[in-house]
Amino acid sequence: MRLNYLFATVFLSATVLFTSCIKDEALNTEADIESASIENGSVILQMSPIIGDNTITFRLKNFAESFEFAPEFTLTPGATIEPKSGTKLDFTTPKKYTVTSEDGVWKKTYTVSFIVDDNADFNFSFENVEIINTESPEGHYHEFFDYLETRQIKKDWSSGNGGFNIMAATLVPDGEQLTPEFYPTAQTTDGFIGKGAKLQTKSTGPLGSQFGSPLAAGNLYIGTFKLTFPAIKSTLFGLPYLADKAPIALKGHFKYQAGSDFKVNNKPSELTKDSWDAYAILFEKREKDNFLSGDHGFNDARIVSIARIRPQDRIETNEWTQFNIPFEFINGKKFDPKKEYMYTIVFSSSLEGDRYNGAVGSTLWIDEVELVTEE
Repeated sequence: MRLNYLFATVFLSATVLFTSCIKDEALNTEADIESASIENGSVILQMSPIIGDNTITFRLKNFAESFEFAPEFTLTPGATIEPKSGTKLDFTTPKKYTVTSEDGVWKKTYTVSFIVDDNADFNFSFENVEIINTESPEGHYHEFFDYLETRQIKKDWSSGNGGFNIMAATLVPDGEQLTPEFYPTAQTTDGFIGKGAKLQTKSTGPLGSQFGSPLAAGNLYIGTFKLTFPAIKSTLFGLPYLADKAPIALKGHFKYQAGSDFKVNNKPSELTKDSWDAYAILFEKREKDNFLSGDHGFNDARIVSIARIRPQDRIETNEWTQFNIPFEFINGKKFDPKKEYMYTIVFSSSLEGDRYNGAVGSTLWIDEVELVTEE
C-alpha cells in the first residue's frame, strides 16, 4: 500500500510544528499560490482570479486582441515560483507554473488560464472530459469542460474528486488500477444523449472517518474546488451570471438508484433511505469572496432566488426522466438587470452528503442540463 499524501502532510505539519518549538528558523514546507492578479484586473476581469487546488483561471470580460499577460502571484512565505511572478507570457494556451517550498522539498504545479466567456449559454451536455493526472498519490479522474469560440476550454463544472484523491490510493484493491470510474464523479457513455455524468456515493475508508468524512457523495457543481479543512469548505459554488434576464427554471434529465445501507454518520437525519439533490442558486456578486461554500444552508444573505427539486420528485428510476424545477425569489428580492450576479447549479448523489449521511453505492446520472432564462 502506498503512503497516503494526507498522512504525509499531517505528519510533516506536526513535525514542523514540533521542530519550530526548538528551532525558530525551521524552513516553510508549503508551496501554494495564495493570491493572483494582473494589471487593470478590476477593469478587464469578470471577477477576481479563481484559485483552485491546482488551477488559476482569469476570466476576461472581452477579447483583448492579445493574450499576452504578466500575472503576479503571492506565495506562501519563502516559496519560489517558475516562471517568475510578473513574467509576460502568451496565454493563448494555458501555462504551467511550479511553486517550490522554502525548504526545497515540496513542489506544486498550477495550470494558469486566461479565457474569454461573455456568452450567456447555460446548456450543458457533459460530452467532454479531461483526465487529471495527479502526482500525490497517482490518481486519474475526470473534469468536465466545454469549448469556447476561441477553441479554448472552460471548466465551469467542478467536483470533490480532488479531495477524494487524497485517500483514493488507500481504497483501491491491491493489484487494481486507480481509474476515473473509481472516483465519485465521472463521465458515463450511457447518457440521455451521447455521454453524461455519473455521480456515486463512495466510502472514504478508515482515513476519511478519522478526519470526520466517512463518505463522499458524488457531486457536480458550477464553481471550483480548493482543498481545505473542514472538507465542506472546499466546495466553492458560483461563477458570473452573464444574462440580463432572471433565471426561471433548471431543466435536465436524470436516473437514480439509492444504495441499500443508509447511514447517519455525523448529524441527525429524518431520512431512512438515501435520496438525491438538484438545485440552482442566483446570488449577488461582491468585490471579494464571491463564492458560496458547501455549508451555505440556503440562508446566505446574498441569495436572490433558488430552484430546488421537491422531495416528491426525488424518485428512483432506471429510465432517463426529465426534471423541470422553477426558480423562486426569496426574502422579497427581485432581479435587477443593473446589478451583477453569480450563479451555481449543484447535483449530489446523497441528499445529506454535506452532513456525511448517505448510502455507499447511491448513484445519480445527469445529462442535458439547461438553466432557462426569461424570454
